[in-house]
Amino acid sequence: MRKLHTLLGATLAGACALAVVPGTASAAPSAAPQTMAALADTTGAYYEVSPARLMDTRAGLGAPKAKIGPLGKVDLQVTGRGGVPTSGVGAVVLNVTITGPTMDSFVTAYPAGEARPDASSVNFAKGWLGSNNVTVKLGAGGKVSVYNRNGYTDVVVDVVGYYAKDNSMTNRNGGQYEWYSPERAFDTRNDPEPKPAAGTTLEYSLDFGPELNPHMRTLVFNLTAVAPASAGFLTAWSGATAKPTASTVNYGAGKNVPNMAFVQTTPCTGTEVGQWCTPGSRKFKIFTSASAHVLVDVVGGVDDGYSEWGMRFKPMSPTRIVDSRTNLGIAGAMGAGSVRRVTVPGALVTPETGVAVMNVTAVRPTNNTVITVWPADIPEIPKPSTSNLNPYANQIVSNAVLGIIEPNNAFNVHNLTGSTHLVADMVGTFYYLAPAATLAGDAGKSQPQIVGSSHR
Repeated sequence: MRKLHTLLGATLAGACALAVVPGTASAAPSAAPQTMAALADTTGAYYEVSPARLMDTRAGLGAPKAKIGPLGKVDLQVTGRGGVPTSGVGAVVLNVTITGPTMDSFVTAYPAGEARPDASSVNFAKGWLGSNNVTVKLGAGGKVSVYNRNGYTDVVVDVVGYYAKDNSMTNRNGGQYEWYSPERAFDTRNDPEPKPAAGTTLEYSLDFGPELNPHMRTLVFNLTAVAPASAGFLTAWSGATAKPTASTVNYGAGKNVPNMAFVQTTPCTGTEVGQWCTPGSRKFKIFTSASAHVLVDVVGGVDDGYSEWGMRFKPMSPTRIVDSRTNLGIAGAMGAGSVRRVTVPGALVTPETGVAVMNVTAVRPTNNTVITVWPADIPEIPKPSTSNLNPYANQIVSNAVLGIIEPNNAFNVHNLTGSTHLVADMVGTFYYLAPAATLAGDAGKSQPQIVGSSHR
């Protein structure tokens, strides 16, 4: 088995907290130069971009200025826009936001030119406001099809990154994904300060140590808004630039809403006011437009190709692997406190596969509940105190999940209360450049000890 990467044992030490005037952000110091490793082969490498808006049906951006109607479809041009190159791109990481739907429905994003799959990307109720991180394989002409099932809804699409299709990428500075044991790194409910006010900018850092810090570029975490006072949004970004117009989590009043986020980081310089983060550690910002608590559950990161445990991405057309309503993958609804083990079909993985990239949907739970996914066959990783989905009673809601499936192509899923059906659609896999078994036994490389600090 591969070396265990975990946050366990790390000290999440809160630094001196400084007030930030609502609606403002502290000035970000200029970023220190980063070590960049030129990849010999870019296939499957990840490239981050500053969050950029590709489509907004409310404004006529990237699509007609009109809600997408029942059985309606928009073919969205992705390549050549928002920092995505015109060629060499195999898949993109999008944030898809639904606003003002007139009926319960779902939206599916899939490769343009292909038959629409039996899968969903965002599930929502009438009047819902929310978003989901969606990884999509690109189709004909570098486009993605966006389909709406029922009623009329506005759709907003922001791009945050892309994956190289092959070795033709002229930019050799791509990154590789590395998973970590799911761990709650930050939770404002535990802060001595009150609940963040509307317009607050939170600033966090994670210290991977002097060896890894210069190579870390992007953090991957589940970002959750808890008990917001009114409808609004969270925006997460590196903080090295002004706050982008793109949003990361969109929430309604009083709703706990998670979303998977790929967030660029910038180095701490040691000159920060209050010296709240260690020089060289990686920092980022989160803005909340309404008063809300904020949770950050770290699941992975992207470096510059330095780590021998780095993984590449292989996209696929959305493929349903779990539907408890039809006993696919899971037999019947999950009861309170139940754990189910799901094995990914062998045709979708290889000996090099370590992570399944999925869209997981809770279908009409009988109670408000929490869904948690973690690896099935790594004894050192018990069920974490994190969440992947926070569905309400009778809600149908989705979230992206990067499910660790090594060493036996399986993951566990837990339902907290009531009973719920579950659906999972795979959109790709992360794989090692060599079989994971050949990487075992490398005791010489120390385990990252990640230390967190926070600032308001």
